[in-house]
Amino acid sequence: MPALLERAGRKARTECSIAPYLPIVMELGYLCRLRGIETLTLTEAQADDVGIRTQRRKGSRDNVVRWNPRLRAAWDAATAYRCGIIERTTHITPLRAEDRLVILAGHGEPLTKSGLDTAWQRFIKLATEEKVITADQRFGLHDLKRKGGSDTPGTFAEKQQALGLTEQMMKTYDKSVPEVAPSA
Repeated sequence: MPALLERAGRKARTECSIAPYLPIVMELGYLCRLRGIETLTLTEAQADDVGIRTQRRKGSRDNVVRWNPRLRAAWDAATAYRCGIIERTTHITPLRAEDRLVILAGHGEPLTKSGLDTAWQRFIKLATEEKVITADQRFGLHDLKRKGGSDTPGTFAEKQQALGLTEQMMKTYDKSVPEVAPSA
C-alpha cells in the first residue's frame, strides 16, 4: 500500500496518480478515529497544544486526540498542502482559525464529501487492479475509523472513550479480540 500512496506525489490527473490529499485524509481519519466528513471539516481551531479536538457526528462524543509524532506529521502535511493550494490558486486565507479548513480540494475550495468519495473509489479500484489488495479486501474510509478504534491500546472503556461511542455501538467498531485469564 505505501507504494500506491506515493502516487499522491505525481502530477494530478496523470495516469495512475491518486489525489494528493488521500494519504493525509487516511492518516488523520485513522489516527483520530474520524468519519470521512469529520476529517473534511477539520479546522485549524481544532488543534491546540494538547492535540486535535474532534467534532463528531451522529451523536458520538467529541474528544481530544493527543499529539504524537505521527499525528503531528499528518497535521503538518495537511496544513502545508493547504498552504500550497492557497498560494497556487491565490485564494484568500480566512482570518478566523475556525473558518480555515485543513483539507481543501486542488482548486482551493472545500473538498466535498462526494469529491472525497470519488477519489476514494478511484484509489481502491487502482489498488485492486494492481493487486495491492484483493476484491475481498476492499475497504472504505469509514473502515479506517473502525480500524483506528480496534488498534487503540487500552481497555474496552478506553477504546470506547477514544471512539466517542456508546457501549452498544462499540460492538460494531471494536473488532479486536480481548485477552482474558482462564477460569480459576
